[in-house]
Amino acid sequence: MTELKYDPRDPLVMNDPLPMLKRLQDEDPAHWSDALGGWVVTRHEDVRRVQSASEVSADRLTPFFESLPGPERERLREVIHYLNTWVAFKDPPEHMRLRTILNAVFQPRDVEAFRPRIEQAVDELLDRLDGQSEFDFIQAFAFPLPATVILFMCGLPPQDMDRLKRWSELMKPFIGSASRSPEKYQQAREGVRGMADYFRDVVRERARKPGTDIISRLVARDAARDVARPDAGGQGPVQGSLTEDEIVGTCMLFLFGGHETTTNLLGNGMRCLIRFPAERERLLNDPQLVKSAVEEILRFDGPTGGLVRVVKVGHEFHNRTFKPGDRVFSMVHAANHDPRRFVEPERFDIGRTPNPHLTFNYAPHFCLGAPLARLEGHVAFERAVRRFPRLQLAGPVSYMDTLVMRGVREMRVRVGA
Repeated sequence: MTELKYDPRDPLVMNDPLPMLKRLQDEDPAHWSDALGGWVVTRHEDVRRVQSASEVSADRLTPFFESLPGPERERLREVIHYLNTWVAFKDPPEHMRLRTILNAVFQPRDVEAFRPRIEQAVDELLDRLDGQSEFDFIQAFAFPLPATVILFMCGLPPQDMDRLKRWSELMKPFIGSASRSPEKYQQAREGVRGMADYFRDVVRERARKPGTDIISRLVARDAARDVARPDAGGQGPVQGSLTEDEIVGTCMLFLFGGHETTTNLLGNGMRCLIRFPAERERLLNDPQLVKSAVEEILRFDGPTGGLVRVVKVGHEFHNRTFKPGDRVFSMVHAANHDPRRFVEPERFDIGRTPNPHLTFNYAPHFCLGAPLARLEGHVAFERAVRRFPRLQLAGPVSYMDTLVMRGVREMRVRVGA
């Protein structure tokens, strides 16, 4: 048996990570990866624990930034500044403060109100594909659908999609922990700077002319921005308000997270339905299965490869010593295929229940946009399968070089007879 050495940079592992990850589950559930410079955790129970443990921190950016040499630190200062406003990278109590505000602005019960716009967007995109024998499913459908929806929710003009997409693509290798992108720091700086400048103008315009969109709601919460907390020496926002930079950063999070995760969900999901035609036929014959089908797609080949945490408090884990400052890579894709938690995990079953996958995270960091992503998936798969019941792959696909996000940039499909 070959030595266990997990290296996500290996193209074979990137495109088909499960064989190695399953070996780690069985033989070395707390594995030190020299390639990653951190611990790799793969079992469902352990990944779930890491997602909620107080011994680890979600703030992986600050220690990384502080470890950089001076010139690199200056180059990334603006990037880290804005990304560190994201609730995804916060620990309590700051996490709770931001989460409380965002929950008030973007409530799960509000998501259903967007269904008509999502249905309209799905139908318009599918109509454009009528008569085509072959197309790129990502560029023609999986990307523009969530992008259209998030632009609508934010009150942004559709014609801004291309430049927002470009900035997002520049940020993706850095945020996704890409391993083979030598220009990712410079690209991240360019993407963050462009997106931050864009949203700062939008935020200031919303302050002058508020609407009913999400950004206007964030700005409305900002009325007390200039009132200082008594315990902060006259610095910072009061409880329940956001600074302008926090609003700008949150807009960037809405845009990036609101389309990236769902694009990968749609692309990965259609690939699953093509790969397992019997399950696609099952969905076609019983559209009521679409909700459980989306959950199975999220489990079987979801848009999340892993999450990164940093050890705050040293502790023992599977007879290994996790020291403060160590990075921990909790491999969500592996956890969702753990036979200790799922019966026949390699079987794609759109009726699977229960389905306790960890794709949207767990506990305090549960994904704020999960209800919206699910709704987009429900509408998209039910209608796309009905419109194109015999889609086939028209060529090979390669997964992106990102450990955190799991998806492909291109997916050529052919309309079958």
